[in-house]
Amino acid sequence: MKTKNNVQEATRKLLASGLILVAVSISLNAQNSEKLLTEAAFYNGKALAMIDNTIETYSAPTGADVSASYLITETEEALELEDWMTDETSFDVYPMSVQPEPEEALNLEDWMIDETYFNPFTFQVMAETESELELENWMTSDEVWNL
Repeated sequence: MKTKNNVQEATRKLLASGLILVAVSISLNAQNSEKLLTEAAFYNGKALAMIDNTIETYSAPTGADVSASYLITETEEALELEDWMTDETSFDVYPMSVQPEPEEALNLEDWMIDETYFNPFTFQVMAETESELELENWMTSDEVWNL
């Protein structure tokens, strides 16, 4: 029985180790696959560049043309002020005056003035005293501890 348990435990550990190794190898391959995909795309781009696919009507901008396009200052149309923009009634959030709501007077209750509720010493934390440990017969019995 003991040998069977040891074999089962060893088998479980071996399976767990195998699964960990498989997971690590998959994650390492996944890290390299991104690099492989980008290299494949790069080589496909080179292959497409080697094919004669020129179009007469298209002229690609040079590096100078592209950088010069960033330096062009854009102009915007002048903003026009319309009548509704200056009309105060369009933007009056509180057309009526706000009146505060009257509140009821607070009532003082008996427990609010009772000092026994608010005595700071009533909330003290008392340290718990523990009883001394005792050694019992079953704790030292060979019958209990020797299987």
